[in-house]
Amino acid sequence: MQLIKTKTEEGHLHAWCLYERTSWKHFLVLLLSIIKSRLTSAKSVTTHLPLEFQHRVYKNIGHAWRLIVFGRFLAALFQIKLYWENAPLLRYGTWDLKHGPVDWSLVPANISLCFDTGHEMLGASNAAEAQERILNAFRLRQSQIKHIHLHENDLVHDLHNPPEKILTPQIITELTKDRTYIFEK
Repeated sequence: MQLIKTKTEEGHLHAWCLYERTSWKHFLVLLLSIIKSRLTSAKSVTTHLPLEFQHRVYKNIGHAWRLIVFGRFLAALFQIKLYWENAPLLRYGTWDLKHGPVDWSLVPANISLCFDTGHEMLGASNAAEAQERILNAFRLRQSQIKHIHLHENDLVHDLHNPPEKILTPQIITELTKDRTYIFEK
């Protein structure tokens, strides 16, 4: 199953994701990722939210909605937990924001989410703002958030550094209470 590039951390599979508008390729990649998760007995599958549900620049949300419905169908069929991750579009190579942070008003309110702390802090001007953004987004969507990816960065580049300055023990405790999580590398 090396046909698709997935990674598994602590039993949680991260689907192969495409960094483009939703198309037929997303449906195929999601299907293959979920099949791989079943074959490897993964605890869950995390995939990126469609770009149309993260940035206003992408107008046509029809395919994105169909991908969500397809994902729900596959998760039920294969009896796997499927989480949609906040993953704003980044510039390839520099890993900085292309269209700004996730616009949470676009994210559907009826799906299970994976909350990525490193992605949420991108674009903040300092550590205090990064903490505020993380806690505000988390509190806004906490009933939907089922899984957490914990990591930090320099606020500009998605570096996947371990928690050190921004994610305090108190913030980590609040975010991870009654949820699965990984310290994403």
